[in-house]
Parts: sequence; structure tokens; C-alpha cells
Amino acid sequence: MKVEITEKVENPMLKRTELKFFVEHERSPTPKRLDVRTQLASQLGAPEDLIVIEKIASLQGKQVASGIARVYSSKEQLDVVELSYFLKRGMPKEEKPPEEKAAEAPKKEEKPKEEKKEKAPEAPKKEEKPQEEKKEKKAETPKKEEKAPEKQEKKEG
Repeated sequence: MKVEITEKVENPMLKRTELKFFVEHERSPTPKRLDVRTQLASQLGAPEDLIVIEKIASLQGKQVASGIARVYSSKEQLDVVELSYFLKRGMPKEEKPPEEKAAEAPKKEEKPKEEKKEKAPEAPKKEEKPQEEKKEKKAETPKKEEKAPEKQEKKEG
């Protein structure tokens, strides 16, 4: 995996550097954010925890991905400016923020509901009256066979 920075813009107002880059990843899937972040940190000489990767997308038909990243000057500035889901997205699964760990703890403590499979009440049996009514209706409707002979008689006479 080779990371090539194509554009580097200093943003003094937000105290960060905005980057556009390409990642060559021959014979492998699109690289993970953590791997790209490590490569960018080594190239820029910046700590990994100050780098936020906004986007990585493979180009169609090529073994190259393009991306956008931001490098902050301090952790405080990163926390103030950056959206929380970008911060969560860039962390390894083991290192979730304490807030998220606290939210997950009650979910794990909940015991699965005991199997309370009561027999569902049986569906009421269909009454025979509606079926009898259907039979009566069928008997009332005239059959097509009876009409056909009448027409033939009229034509003959």
C-alpha cells in the first residue's frame, strides 16, 4: 500500500491541515482507515490520534482509492471542530470512547427473555353456516348449459 498526498492546504482558522490523497492497493481491497491513518502519520510526522479520515473510495476499475483527511494541531481543537461520528469511525473497534462503552454495558447485562412460549389460542373453527349459504347461492345461479339449448331451438323453428 502506497499513500500519495496530492493536495495539502493549511487552514489557520480551524488550526488544521486538509489533505487529499491517493492510495495504491494492488491485489487487495480498499485499505482500512486505520492503515491509511498510520501511513499518513508516518509521512507527515504527526500523531495518529490527530488525523481524521473523512472519506476513502476506490476508483472504478482501478487499484487506487482517493481520500480526504484532516490533521489537527491539538486534541482539543479536534474535539471542538470534528463531528463525533468521524471520530468514532477512525477508531479501532477495541478502543471505543468511554461514553459508548457505558451505553453498551446495560445492553449486555440484560438477560434474554425467558422462553415464554404459551400455546397460541387456536383459531375458532369456521362455522358451517357460511358454507351452506355458498352452496345455496350456487344452486340459484342458472347454468350456461341450460341456456344454450334454448337458443338452438329458436334458430331451428
